[in-house]
Amino acid sequence: MMLAHVLSQAHQILEEARQNLSVDMATSIEQVYRTIETLIHFVNREIEIIENNVNLDEHAKRTARREVLENAGRKFEVIKTKRANLNLDQELQAKLLNASESAKDVDSLLKFLREREVRDRLSGMTEAQIKSHFGDSLFDGSNPLLVDAILNAPQGFELFPETTLKKLRWTRAITLNPELASEFEMAREMNSMSNKMLMLVKNGLDSSRKKEIPVAITKKNITD
Repeated sequence: MMLAHVLSQAHQILEEARQNLSVDMATSIEQVYRTIETLIHFVNREIEIIENNVNLDEHAKRTARREVLENAGRKFEVIKTKRANLNLDQELQAKLLNASESAKDVDSLLKFLREREVRDRLSGMTEAQIKSHFGDSLFDGSNPLLVDAILNAPQGFELFPETTLKKLRWTRAITLNPELASEFEMAREMNSMSNKMLMLVKNGLDSSRKKEIPVAITKKNITD
């Protein structure tokens, strides 16, 4: 069976998804697997028809097999495009950040004064000095007042560049919403598993297609 190793490895990924992901996410991975399975069965069915055709010599069979694999490659591109439209991880990431922004306690005068006091103490320090002084507490969620003070600095008086502020916003988001953060991590893992499956198929189709290219053409391409 052509591409049997691809199907076997894809099934291992599916089993991993069933063990580590939520039911809905594992179902999504299963849908990808079933689509791949259908494509591979199509390839093998067409190849079997070609092999059993007594009217074709080996050259004609090679050409026919290559056409089947090229057709499968086009079908695969459609599958990949549809899969690319599933962006659950991006949706959850945006939801996390939005929830974090909504959680700001803008009505607390005491909190505002505390944050301003922190910023006053940090005034004049460089980014490297702040990081050196506070260490991991900046990014591990253990010092929320410090993070909020930095993130809520008035426009034009930012203590860190935007790249660092993005990291701090993300730290704040996952600290405030651990359950949503966990769901986001699973969504990222789901996409990773899906992409691994698709890459297995792409590599398998490419390798099989190259085997059907006449040796003379292959050598010519190498010498060109």
